[in-house]
Amino acid sequence: MSWSWPKCRTTVAPRCERFKTPFMLRVAFEHHPMKVVFGAVAILAAAGVIVPCFAGSSGRHHVSSWWHAMDGIPILIAKTPARKMSADNHSATHPKVVDDWPDGAVARERFLAFGDYIDTSFSCPATITCPDVCVASAEDCPADAVCPGTHPDNEGDPDHEYELCADGTCADLTAGEACDPEAESPCACDSLSFICAKQVDLEPMCKERFTSQYDVYMTCIDEQIESIPQVDFTGPWFMACYVSLPLLTVLMLIWCAWNQRWSPIPGSTVPLESIGTNRSTHGAVKRLNTFDDSAAPEQLTQTGYKTTIVGSGLYYLIVLAHLMIQFLLFALTVEYYVQQEAITVSIFGSQVFFDEVQVLLAFEITWMVGFVWCFFLKIPASIHSLFLRRCRPEDATYVAVTALINTDPIVLFKISLDRSSATFCKVHLERKTGNRYFYFRFRRFVYDDASKKFMAGRWDVNKGVKTGEWLDSSYLHQGLSKDEAVKRLSFVGPNVLKLKKPTVIGSIFTEFSKSFYVYQTFLVWTWAPFWYYYMFIVNSVIRTTGGLVVAVFQYLSDKTLYQLMVMNGTVQVLRGGEMITIDQTEVVPGDIVRLLPGEVYFDMAILQANKVIVDESSLTGEVHPIAKRPLDPANSHLTYNLKENKSSTLSAGTSILECGDGPGAEGDLAIVTKTGSFTAKGELLSDVLSYERSKFKFDDEVKIVLAILVVEAIVMVALVCVFLQQDTWVYSWFYAMFVVGTVLPPLLPTVFVVSVGISCKRLLGKRITCMNAHGILVAGKVKKAFFDKTGTLTKQGMEFLPADAAGDDSGNDSSLMRGIAVCQTLHLSNDGSLIGPAVDRIGFEACSAKMGDENTVCFEGEDIQYLKRFDFDHHRMTQSVIVKHREEAVVYVKGSPESISKLCMPSSLPFDFFKKAKQSARDGIYQLVIATKAYTSDKGMHEVTRDDIEKDLEFVGFINFQNSLKEESSAVITELRRGNVDCVMITGDNVLTGIKVALDAGIIEHDRAVVIGDSIRDDGQIEWLNYTDDSPAAPSEDTLIALNGKVWEYLLDHDPKSALDYAKRTKVFGRCTPNDKVSIVSTFVEIGDITLMCGDGGNDCGALKAAHVGIALSDAEASVVAPFTSLDKSITSVTEVIREGRCALASAIASYKYMIMYGQVESINQVINAYFYVTFSEWCWVFMDGIWVSSLSFSLPLAKAAKKISTLRPTASILGPNTILSACGTLAINFVFLIIALAALFAQDWFHCRKWGSIDVSNVTVIGDNYETSVIFIVSGYQYIASAAAFNFGYSFRQNWFRNYVFVFLFILFTSMQFGMTLSASSFSCIWRVNCDNDHVVRAVTDSSPSAINNVFSTTEMPVAFRGLLVGLMVANLIIICAWNYFVVNGVMGSVVINAWDSIVVNWARMRSNGESKTKENTN
Repeated sequence: MSWSWPKCRTTVAPRCERFKTPFMLRVAFEHHPMKVVFGAVAILAAAGVIVPCFAGSSGRHHVSSWWHAMDGIPILIAKTPARKMSADNHSATHPKVVDDWPDGAVARERFLAFGDYIDTSFSCPATITCPDVCVASAEDCPADAVCPGTHPDNEGDPDHEYELCADGTCADLTAGEACDPEAESPCACDSLSFICAKQVDLEPMCKERFTSQYDVYMTCIDEQIESIPQVDFTGPWFMACYVSLPLLTVLMLIWCAWNQRWSPIPGSTVPLESIGTNRSTHGAVKRLNTFDDSAAPEQLTQTGYKTTIVGSGLYYLIVLAHLMIQFLLFALTVEYYVQQEAITVSIFGSQVFFDEVQVLLAFEITWMVGFVWCFFLKIPASIHSLFLRRCRPEDATYVAVTALINTDPIVLFKISLDRSSATFCKVHLERKTGNRYFYFRFRRFVYDDASKKFMAGRWDVNKGVKTGEWLDSSYLHQGLSKDEAVKRLSFVGPNVLKLKKPTVIGSIFTEFSKSFYVYQTFLVWTWAPFWYYYMFIVNSVIRTTGGLVVAVFQYLSDKTLYQLMVMNGTVQVLRGGEMITIDQTEVVPGDIVRLLPGEVYFDMAILQANKVIVDESSLTGEVHPIAKRPLDPANSHLTYNLKENKSSTLSAGTSILECGDGPGAEGDLAIVTKTGSFTAKGELLSDVLSYERSKFKFDDEVKIVLAILVVEAIVMVALVCVFLQQDTWVYSWFYAMFVVGTVLPPLLPTVFVVSVGISCKRLLGKRITCMNAHGILVAGKVKKAFFDKTGTLTKQGMEFLPADAAGDDSGNDSSLMRGIAVCQTLHLSNDGSLIGPAVDRIGFEACSAKMGDENTVCFEGEDIQYLKRFDFDHHRMTQSVIVKHREEAVVYVKGSPESISKLCMPSSLPFDFFKKAKQSARDGIYQLVIATKAYTSDKGMHEVTRDDIEKDLEFVGFINFQNSLKEESSAVITELRRGNVDCVMITGDNVLTGIKVALDAGIIEHDRAVVIGDSIRDDGQIEWLNYTDDSPAAPSEDTLIALNGKVWEYLLDHDPKSALDYAKRTKVFGRCTPNDKVSIVSTFVEIGDITLMCGDGGNDCGALKAAHVGIALSDAEASVVAPFTSLDKSITSVTEVIREGRCALASAIASYKYMIMYGQVESINQVINAYFYVTFSEWCWVFMDGIWVSSLSFSLPLAKAAKKISTLRPTASILGPNTILSACGTLAINFVFLIIALAALFAQDWFHCRKWGSIDVSNVTVIGDNYETSVIFIVSGYQYIASAAAFNFGYSFRQNWFRNYVFVFLFILFTSMQFGMTLSASSFSCIWRVNCDNDHVVRAVTDSSPSAINNVFSTTEMPVAFRGLLVGLMVANLIIICAWNYFVVNGVMGSVVINAWDSIVVNWARMRSNGESKTKENTN
């Protein structure tokens, strides 16, 4: 039979404090053990396997037992002293109780602090301190509920005098005891406020002895509750809320409907100029797919908006409403504690509420309305933009730039949507000129009166102008007029890359403005009332910490980019014929600038100079300085072209090392061609900041996970409401919100950021800088690695081999050496070192020539003067010079054998020319050819072009260089191949040379047949040759392919389908131009392979940008050419980046699983708590939601990368089979062990009379002292720790489990604490109110002094044998989930599931592809 103790409601009488409410307990309520099982199983709608657990009861040993070693912890305040009560007052009226007691001395030891009694026998029924008997006065106390000698029917001990204290204890005055003057009566009913003396008896006898007093007290409580005034919710505060928010919402909807639908403005939306893409760099997939819109320029539109008084007023009212909602939640929280008499001042002023239920009801209504209202206002891209009025561009104060986004299908769901992404840009006014402009993607757009729209602020210096006009002295020494400079400046704007300087405060504000934090903020508010304000603080700290971590990492990334963009300095510029010094921001296209050593602020073309040496490493990654020369007067009839005039171009972001020092206009001069974001540096930075390099599966899957968690939260909220239906729904709502707050963990967004940040820092320690932190995660999935040859796989320097002349007897040997000496682009620096390409430098040094001035070379004692130079052209594969030798003008041309053979007269070529060239290439020799002829043209040198001299040449001889492989190249390639990374070489060298190096490096196995796509025949077919003997061959599935750059270009243009097929089997791409390299990399990007490109800059710049992961071998610490820069210029950086990438990705997924597991375990715990009408104590919450989750989740990513690259790649899918199998399996195991622990508890004989029976959850601080909560916290609490241990396994991506030293320390610490708490009945275990009694209680988080155990047994101590059983369950739980993740998920079963899943995905993709093909056929 069940019965209830009187219920004490804290809102009725605040004097009934948290630790003085034993009347709340319905201790005789009987639970069948299976009811617990079925209730818990209903939580997850899954069956649990219950393992029978038997443990014998055991009494508590002597107080000197070993588990008391943790008593007296220094951080805890002094305990409340025990008042020893004599049992003699029971002897007359209840001899059966006393008969069971031992001697009086022993009995007195059972009276603990707070005057309560503990039954240490663990027998049923239990002996307890009877619940308080509350009456009107002392005269109404029963004779058996008074102190000895204070009642006529109770004579007591004649030798002792007793006094009844206010808290129901008896003070032995004879023994010198005295009542506590600050003690208060725990009785909650005002008319029954006197408490009788506390009594000790068997639990059933307490009910029998005082049933009439308890019934009267319950009636008094009910009447007092009914007498509380009810709020009618019609006061001024309520009416203000009723009217303001709905009215504001209606006004907002009317405004939006009128602005967008009812009153459209014709001409408010017009096209916006966009920058088209270069189709020559597209891969085979985009060229094959003629329906791919990405091959076309991006479609942008501009829509004008302006501010209005009405719109601005509505906006500020919306902001005020946001703040008022937060203020109301704060005011209602304060009012709750006013009702509890914890706070004396109400923010509402006059009394609005009369009890806590009314306050909580108002809080819940405000919370729900505020959450919905605030959350939906975060859907627009900008709240401010919602209240702007549409208008035409000429009237706009804001411009919305809209880009059409074509979304890809998400995971397994065929969803493809076209949606728009709008960016609102503020229009600025140029005061001097009246021009109106805005910035979008760092580009300036200026309003054009003629077209009535904003146009890109780009000034074309080539428009209608030839280079000859620039070189004309009338312009060269005059420059722009001041008026023209002002005009151009107002159009193009200052020479800056418009990026707001990042600040820590700004980054924090941006982060906390995201929609996720609206959810976070409102969830945190639910902890503020209900005596959970300490968890409000803990959750605020945790959520704020998570947001700050993300914000700081973002700030550091933005700061690095900002430092690259900022340029400060002055320049000397010609204005109206006068050389003046101005700030570099005032320079405009067309300005004539004097060149000085230092940073280059804008793109320029050199007009007048003798020698300009430039360091381009920070922009292109080029290792060696480069010499530049003025524009060639011979091309005066042509317009300036960046590609054709590369050797005369200076790019922003580079540095001038040396130049002429002539004064004023006599110095080195250059014309500014581009400024701002249109410079080479601006283009690169715009790509870095505007272009999303890659998109992982989890980017889309996280939305599905959130949807699943929302559904789960709804189900769990429903279960909580069902379980707590016997109590008022006001309290059930808070329980439900606590569940919602843990289903979606607050630190979930930080796990990827932290993992990336840690790996980024470790890479920096290895001298590898990272410009794009997200690229580290992408590196973890690299499938294809591309390498340049020279300077990357091979050494930068070359060994000069003996030259091979056409015939020594003809004297051509001297001509060959002379050609080597003069056909170069070297320059002598001020320190005497040679500046130029390595090939030119090594060849020049080998022929013992010497540099004179810039136009003279000394060879064999003769001075040879330069008349004309043409630099190396990557497309022609040649370079040429005209020199004056012995009064004769002679042409020397140097280039690849294939190129020179086309320029020479056939009769001059040796019969074995091509045989020698191929054999040299096959031997890995870098070979060039020198050809010559006499210059007999009448054209002046300023009129000569390359086409004039690069024809009708005579062969002179071969130049051979040995390009040695770097010592680390073979080991790196071997490790990459072992790690299942396919390696490919892309080189500008001969295909045969590339194959030889690929064989030496291990890119190609020596036993594999290689077929070369050498050339295109006249019939349009590829000529395939066998690598070993040049015999005709055809590619098959078993052969590897090497392609010539010309063949690749032909396939892209004429047969992209075959290009795609051949590319997958190609190991070497030779004779590739920079555009070829980009298109090759782009092809694999388009087919979905995660790509990596490693090069030393220069002509690799485009490919480094095109790849998902670009690694530049450069000593420039801040380079925008690639996300990663190896300062040591070693390709071991490739393996380092991939290892760290895999480590970061594995760590991120492990942390993600842990955060999900934390949310699932805690939400299940809370639902089970709701089933039992209990909750955890204060320190339990602090550890679960604060200490454990933050420390363990942030320490998991600290594991270092594995020393070798694994054959597998870590999953990037949070819904993939590996992740699901691991997370769901761990969750299921944890759930089963929790059920086993609860079943074991209900199987204990001693527990049958110690079950929790209260159904009142109005005061959460007094419903945590019970055995159900203790077992749940012990077992499931350790699951927080054990789950982290299971996810700490690095497998093949991270180092050994024990190498994560910080995590291991925390694991040992928390495990020791958990086991110590379970085995120890001491002050230490009392921190969590587990294994605790009143003699060992310590202060809680929010208490200033210890509080009593809040159950009638005055203890939560468990028998020793049962404690051992719980420790055994924790150990078994740890072992099984670790074994599940290590041996099953990543073992045979995991492989089977993953393979099955991959088969399903492949088949689905094939079916989808077939469906799309049929759709296209029908379309055609």
